[in-house]
Amino acid sequence: MKYCVLFLVYFFICLPMFSATISEYIDSYTKEFETESYKSFTQIIKGQASISDYEKQLILDREISNELNSSFIYTDLEECIYIALNKNFDIKISEAENLQAYWLNKNAQFQLLPNAYYNFNIMNLGGNFLVGGIVATTAHEVAIQSKVGVEWSTINQGKYFFYLAQTRNALESTKAALEFSKDEIVLRTVEAYYDVLGYKMEIEVQKTNLFDRVEQLKYTKARYDAGLGTYYDVKRAQAEVAGAQQSYTDTLNAFRLSQANLANILGVDIFDAVYPFEIAVDARVLIDTTFSLDELYKQAMESREDVKAKIAEVNTYRAIRSSNYMDIIPAVTFSYQNGYVGTVRRGMFPNNSVALDVRASLGKNLLMGTITQLKSDSALVKQKKLELINLKRKIKEDILNSYYNSLNSKKNVEAAKVEVEAADVSLDLSLANMKAGDATFIDVIASQNLKVQANINLIKSMIEYNKAQTKLLFDIGLISPKNVLKDYVSMY
Repeated sequence: MKYCVLFLVYFFICLPMFSATISEYIDSYTKEFETESYKSFTQIIKGQASISDYEKQLILDREISNELNSSFIYTDLEECIYIALNKNFDIKISEAENLQAYWLNKNAQFQLLPNAYYNFNIMNLGGNFLVGGIVATTAHEVAIQSKVGVEWSTINQGKYFFYLAQTRNALESTKAALEFSKDEIVLRTVEAYYDVLGYKMEIEVQKTNLFDRVEQLKYTKARYDAGLGTYYDVKRAQAEVAGAQQSYTDTLNAFRLSQANLANILGVDIFDAVYPFEIAVDARVLIDTTFSLDELYKQAMESREDVKAKIAEVNTYRAIRSSNYMDIIPAVTFSYQNGYVGTVRRGMFPNNSVALDVRASLGKNLLMGTITQLKSDSALVKQKKLELINLKRKIKEDILNSYYNSLNSKKNVEAAKVEVEAADVSLDLSLANMKAGDATFIDVIASQNLKVQANINLIKSMIEYNKAQTKLLFDIGLISPKNVLKDYVSMY
């Protein structure tokens, strides 16, 4: 009993000394890192934590750049859309296809023009020749022929009109496909940009968390060295540091890969580390979800460029099928030649000819070739019609998915905001209770984990909401740089 009393007296006398040692230890680390961008765990304890600011972001950018060993190319959403629409290779491919269809249609328009030609022929004739096929005679002449001719196959059995319709519909299809490829690139650019921005913001959370875990470990070791903590607390803090490091590394890797994806969509060098200038993200309403699904689908059928492209494609193959009926129509060819014929010895004499040729083939291969080709083309038209129906069904499904994803993401954003607020309060209370002796270090760790996850959930919820809104715009055919950038304010 006497020894217990002596121990208690000694403990209370030395406790201020231990506390002073811990306080000095904390102050030394706070001073060491006070120029850094992050508030340390000990600064949180002292109530000195604050949210992100511009200066902090620049320091974070520099550290991430150094860790990735890559210089960043700053950009924003508006600039990314502009670059993608001008440099993306999918768009360039669609432009080339459209250009080819344009010239094929021009070619079809000129099919009605006749073919003109010039023919010159000179022959050295010598030896015996039959005159009238009966009397043999010996002659030596140099025959010369010089003619200009025109040949017109009229309307090529009527197939001309169907070929013209075929190329015209093909041109309309490629035009719509080009516009749709631009819509797709705007969508892909926005989604990829938000992925990069989301990972960038997650890196900030993970980086801050890693820094705090390191500070927690130092703080825990200080308490253990002072006799106020347990070895278990130290090992748990070490595990938390390792876990925070792993999460940070994984997020950093995902961020770099998302940069490469965005660069590829933009059409720039994939090794270029494009980097969002924004330091925050807000949930932006791009389309009112109070519209009914039927109204949204009706809008899609009026505006979607891929639907227009598929309808034009169906009409293209209809024209190809209909041209088979012209196989039984007579082919009429008109030709005219005018020039001179003669020999070197006798001289040249005027010569002209007019010819009209009418040929009725009665179909290809005794009509069997025409019939089988007609059947084949009819099956192809049916296939294209089914593809159109399938496309419309897919659009309807996509609209439903985007519609409910928008509603769900909006609810998640509101819930995540509440979660962040509650996590902040929970961490503050656990720190205060730990200092008062009413909570353990494990309670603080649990609160810290809750705060980190809450912040990440909020970031992901806002990113997913913006992507869902953009996807809904795309699904109903109203996506455009102007609509996507509605209420967008860049700090770039």
